[in-house]
Amino acid sequence: MEKKKIRKIRYRLSVVFFGVVLIFGLMFYRYMKTVTLEDVLSQDRKVNFFLPKSSVSADDVPDGGDASEQNHEQPQPVEAGEIVNPIPESEPVGEEYFDDCVFIGDSVAYGLGSYGVVPSSRVLASVSMNLSKADTEKIDTSFGSVTVLEALAELNPKNIYTLMGSNSAAYMSSDEMYQSYSAFLNKIRIACPDARVYIISTTPVTSGKEASVESPVKNADIDALNSKLLDYADTNGVCYIDINSAFKDETGCLKADYAENDGMHLKYSAYTDFVSYVLSHTVKEAG
Repeated sequence: MEKKKIRKIRYRLSVVFFGVVLIFGLMFYRYMKTVTLEDVLSQDRKVNFFLPKSSVSADDVPDGGDASEQNHEQPQPVEAGEIVNPIPESEPVGEEYFDDCVFIGDSVAYGLGSYGVVPSSRVLASVSMNLSKADTEKIDTSFGSVTVLEALAELNPKNIYTLMGSNSAAYMSSDEMYQSYSAFLNKIRIACPDARVYIISTTPVTSGKEASVESPVKNADIDALNSKLLDYADTNGVCYIDINSAFKDETGCLKADYAENDGMHLKYSAYTDFVSYVLSHTVKEAG
């Protein structure tokens, strides 16, 4: 009789435990379906999906030295071949294409992995990364806490995409951004000389972000940086993807339905269009 009572108690406890687990699972699923990248960024960088965050300050701005002095080794020139920039639309490739790609960047690129539209293992990004420390900031990877350049040496990807500038535009001029960006691109090309490099144009911001009192970002500065990056791509046989134009509305600002409340970061719907754009703007291999 006593054993029967114990079995009943154990059964009831099992039912209660299963119920708690089921409720928790449902609540977690609903949370993951509704959380946005802006929620992540607004929590004082306490949430870490796959990469660390660190603070950004104006002290990180470079002192204006010549980029060639910061990197004595120069990449070998690459024949542009049939590359036409900006890369024109073509028949889209499948998502398995991302298995041979790596995306490098700041908080906008970070969203590719945190939303899961690109495998997080193929995204080397941080919400705090900016152009002045892109080659020195360490990020968590399966290889440990390493720099982007160290991770690239391990991954040895076939295609490398860079998407940066958003975290720097509030306090760096377009010339300063380009100086740091081009020096970083040179280092990427040295680290992975056989990879095809794609520069994704820095994305626009909303009119509200332009008018922000705390940290305004001007689309004119972003456009000036993108123009310089296009010239770099043409000169160095690098691919340039003009997603900036595709994401602008008729006023030249980021489309309202793409933007989080901060006017700079992108919603999930924007990232799905982002991925579609990348997959339909690739350079086909010869032969």
